[in-house]
Amino acid sequence: MKLKIAAFTLTAMMLLFCAGCGGTESNPAPSTDDLSINGNTSSTDDPPKNPTIITQPVEVTNETYGSFWLRCHDYKTMPVGVYNAVTSGLVNNAALYSSYKEAGVNMLIGCWEGVSLDALNLCADNGLGYFVSPGNPDGNFDQNALAVGLAQAKYHEAFCGVTVADEPGRVHFDQIVETQDFLDSIMPEMTTGTLWWSNLFPNYAKYRQLYYRTYVTGQKLPAEMNGVYKYDRYLSEYMEICKPKVLSFDNYGFHVGIANRGKVRNDYFENISVCRSAALEANIPFWHFVQDCQFGDDVFAPDLGELLWAVNTGLSFGAKGIEYFTGVAVPDFESMGYKGAMFTGAGERTEVYNLVKTANTQIAAVDEVLMCSKSKGLIVVGGMPTGKDGNATKIPEGDLIETYGEYKSATAAHILIGCFDYNGKTAFYVTNNSISEGDTLTISFNSSVGGYTVQKAVKTPFTGSSLELTFGAGEGALIVLE
Repeated sequence: MKLKIAAFTLTAMMLLFCAGCGGTESNPAPSTDDLSINGNTSSTDDPPKNPTIITQPVEVTNETYGSFWLRCHDYKTMPVGVYNAVTSGLVNNAALYSSYKEAGVNMLIGCWEGVSLDALNLCADNGLGYFVSPGNPDGNFDQNALAVGLAQAKYHEAFCGVTVADEPGRVHFDQIVETQDFLDSIMPEMTTGTLWWSNLFPNYAKYRQLYYRTYVTGQKLPAEMNGVYKYDRYLSEYMEICKPKVLSFDNYGFHVGIANRGKVRNDYFENISVCRSAALEANIPFWHFVQDCQFGDDVFAPDLGELLWAVNTGLSFGAKGIEYFTGVAVPDFESMGYKGAMFTGAGERTEVYNLVKTANTQIAAVDEVLMCSKSKGLIVVGGMPTGKDGNATKIPEGDLIETYGEYKSATAAHILIGCFDYNGKTAFYVTNNSISEGDTLTISFNSSVGGYTVQKAVKTPFTGSSLELTFGAGEGALIVLE
């Protein structure tokens, strides 16, 4: 939609809630530099010469598979992103960007560093898409400054959009729409592969968070909302009002307390389920956040099995994008009770870095199939993970199917099978649904079939009426029948 810039006031326009994807309480944002184009303060709106943008086949659009890909990638590449990817002090740290590339990350979600052509150039050098954060993340922007800030950035091959809102409340939805319209109005005509990024609360957020975003002393919900403004309404109103191109949300399955390690949130699968359904109905993708750090005593930094489980359960449900919280430790990270992340505040790799790299190696090996598929449902084989309350977690009935394609039966202790239509072929994305134990799956087919598997990023052909796969904790594998 195109709207005149003059039609909006500044404060109603810009809503940049970069307060972190912590799930419940929003944390104070670190201070940020003023809006600027590092290394270039020109106000000209002339595009740079010869921008390199990948040309897509005309027959494939976002609607073809209900997907979205970044302008610097092709439609077969799954977005794999990190939140708080770069801090203002690391904007020119070339090693940081190359490290992200090495780890299989291809999308950086900026929060505090402003609009930096230097960062965009370093992203382009490493094949990374970049969501810029033009200024103060709490709002208070000047329209003219924003237009100047994006004047050249918006043409850059690595520019994929703007970080608009993280965990907004219902009261902010109209402002998100106005922000998106304003940003669209200053973008070049026929721009594709750019997104005004926003991300929803998890279903365990409190009523007042879903409505107002954060707690305020003495603040109460309107009488008609008190106690009844629940997640399903929050999600449906967001989809109806904001009409996103991508449905991004966070639900950290290990938000159970360190004392309950080995268990997962009872509402984890329900959250993925309702977002999967909403995304399928709108024919858009959902992007799934994965925790890679500790939040105080409530959420712990995962080990390899836990991180793989979080990534792979999302893929089995049909996620077409994976996002990690967080990339770089923010300046007051430790004082806020956070531990982990891929990089320290100084840009040094942590032990979490290698875990993320392992998960992303598998994603890169299977993303072409998953990006070009439609999710059809899930088959549960064996048991489900134990929830915080001691009971087995459940997947909503609407997601479950008994069979799909050539599938006949399967035996395993705890396996989740995502079923997909891959351009008329049958595909399965299988996850070991245990965060601590290995498993062996034997899957039988209606007749002798041929195809291939992709496990630990290795493609292996097979033929026969059955197939056996062995998994480590949380591990995933792709099966494609040809």
